[in-house]
Amino acid sequence: MLYPVPASAAVSPPGAEVPFTTYEAETAATNGARVGPSVAFTRLAAEASGRRAVGLRAGQWVEFTLKARADAVNVRYSVPDGSADSKLRVSTGAELGLTARYSHVYGNYPFTNDPADDGEHHYFDDVHARLGRTLPAGSRVRFTATAPVVVDLADFELAGPAAAAPAGFLSAADFGADPSGAADAGPAIQAALDAGSQQGRGVWIPAGSYRVQQHLTVNNVTVRGAGPWHTVLRGAGAGIFGTGTAAVHLAGFAIAGDTTVRDDSTSDSGLGGTIGGGSTVDDVWIEHTKVGMWFDGPSDGLTVSHARIQDTMADGVNLHNGVAHTVIRDTFVRNTGDDGLAMWSDANADHDNAFVHDTVIAPLLANGFAIYGGRDNAVTDSVAADTVTQGGGIHVGNRFGAVPLAGTTTIARNVLLRTGNLVPNPPEEVAALWFYAADAPMTGAIDVHDVSIVDSPFAAVQFFGQRIDNVRLDRVAIVRPGTFALQLQAPGSARLSWVVAAAGSYDCGSGFVLDRGPGNLGWTATRCGFPPAGALRLSADRLDFGNQALHTAGSKTFTITNPGPDPIAVRALRAPAGYTAAGPCRTIPVGGSCTVTVTFDPGRAGVYADRLTIDSTSPAGPYVVAVRGVGFDPDGNLALGQQITSSSQALSWLAPANLVDGDPGTYFESANNAFPQTVTLDLGDSRTVDRLVLKLPANWGARTETIAVDGVVPAAGYTLDPATGNAVTITFPLTTLRTITLTFTGNTGWPAAQLSELEVYAH
Repeated sequence: MLYPVPASAAVSPPGAEVPFTTYEAETAATNGARVGPSVAFTRLAAEASGRRAVGLRAGQWVEFTLKARADAVNVRYSVPDGSADSKLRVSTGAELGLTARYSHVYGNYPFTNDPADDGEHHYFDDVHARLGRTLPAGSRVRFTATAPVVVDLADFELAGPAAAAPAGFLSAADFGADPSGAADAGPAIQAALDAGSQQGRGVWIPAGSYRVQQHLTVNNVTVRGAGPWHTVLRGAGAGIFGTGTAAVHLAGFAIAGDTTVRDDSTSDSGLGGTIGGGSTVDDVWIEHTKVGMWFDGPSDGLTVSHARIQDTMADGVNLHNGVAHTVIRDTFVRNTGDDGLAMWSDANADHDNAFVHDTVIAPLLANGFAIYGGRDNAVTDSVAADTVTQGGGIHVGNRFGAVPLAGTTTIARNVLLRTGNLVPNPPEEVAALWFYAADAPMTGAIDVHDVSIVDSPFAAVQFFGQRIDNVRLDRVAIVRPGTFALQLQAPGSARLSWVVAAAGSYDCGSGFVLDRGPGNLGWTATRCGFPPAGALRLSADRLDFGNQALHTAGSKTFTITNPGPDPIAVRALRAPAGYTAAGPCRTIPVGGSCTVTVTFDPGRAGVYADRLTIDSTSPAGPYVVAVRGVGFDPDGNLALGQQITSSSQALSWLAPANLVDGDPGTYFESANNAFPQTVTLDLGDSRTVDRLVLKLPANWGARTETIAVDGVVPAAGYTLDPATGNAVTITFPLTTLRTITLTFTGNTGWPAAQLSELEVYAH
């Protein structure tokens, strides 16, 4: 695959330096049927590299001619969900086993394995094997199907022999690690890692397929394998996690997980934890985990190089919560279930990090590269291709509770190829390069230069949300955009020089000011209105029913409109528990509409917050309407689903709303080392109450928290102990109030306020 290189790019072209050559099936010899192209979400071709692939029936073949020597191959393929395992027979005599185990998900984010939930996607998986001998350049390698399969591409490489053990290293084999995979090798490898750390010696993991069913932990140790084709750690939950700030060096192995569905309540990463202090990761291959690498800060000083990440259910790499001076370079990422490479400044700013010479292909949700807040971070010399839904090639935004952008964010010498998409929620059409001020205005400097944006299905560059300023675009080549060169949907301003495009701008009175510098060409025209692209329009994207008495029903409506260009069939309206949805929605003609009636009828007390799904033939994919209601019992917990605020929170998902969601597994945590902290609950109306119940998750250790109920109960120590259900009750004389404020001044178990539920009772 050839990418156009910006004229002022560095000597080496953008993208990762990889050990393999990729051959696209649609350009190979075949007697099968070529598939695609398509950019429509939930269509198989939209997830293929280049949006094209080859479909084979049993007995059909695809044949590649090698440009370089190879002794190993990785094939990206798709087989129908629910089909029996099958094989691709290779003309060298090898066989590749094919399975649907790690592909095909359904429904709404974070998705399920249940076809009844509709919205099928995540079609592709990979299989790789040694070919048995080294094939010279010019060899023709044929793959023959034994059952229906779609072949997207083949990566051929020269894997070579296993590396030898470095001198002076401890061997995991000497600690009992079984290279055959018959016995669990996790405890033995962990013992070797601990010994290496204590003795100041490296740890060698010889060639083998090791069954590992745990997170291995590392600190102050060097770990090497015989190469990712030779040393493999495999199993559900397999991963290596850093536990401190001393240097760790990891190289020459693969991690093969067994993750088949996304579960955000688990920490399931190939590499994770806190790793810094000059640590390095090199030549590591990760697949079939939830996340490839998720590094939690605060941390400082890590370099990842020549990594390969594929077939994850969530991100490829995420630098989370205060990661600093970290470089991800020459890393190849394909077929992730979320952002390919992301920095998320959750609570603490990520800063001085860079994604350099990386390649991201076919992230199935969100972006190729994403920078959420932080300061002085960069994406340079990289390639993003074939995004599928909810994202573009490169995204910069104040989103997801991130620390707002500051300093200078640099986007330089990148190529964005076929990125951006149509989505079922605002901003409806996502550009290849997009800026989104969701949580707060964006004022930090953003420097974009020497970027090529090629064949974006929709716009090339987009500004969306609240005010965005201090942006500079210099030497940006926009080639064949699907709609506009610039999509202006926010107030603000940007300086543009040497921006070349054969397309105009979208602006419906945004107030965004374009400061036109020298050298611009071809994007002077402006229009308001998108060309019809198959998106539905919903009159509401959320319905809030408030408090609803048990066993009584309340209804709300919304309207679906079809602007065109084609009729759209509504295949199903799927309502969550507690709700029903009905309407005369079958096929909506161009310009037509239908009204959906949603009814909430709670049978038990609780918070009913979920999404109603509209499955249709729209190329944007399934639409959702958020629904929320509270099944209200005046004799039960009056706090359920009510408004609640706090003086602080430690992380975005540790919000005070967790205290009133009825789920004891979610919890609130305030900022650490910052007592006093407060939580204020608004009951919605004045209520006469006499009892509070405070809870922590059932599996947490005991702790005593010092808490006052302001104006009602003075500060006292309350011990939450798993032996007594991790719950305490605070009683007081009947008191009429609307708001209840808890003030926390101490916690023996953690330097912050912590609770999972706050319950309020009148009886």
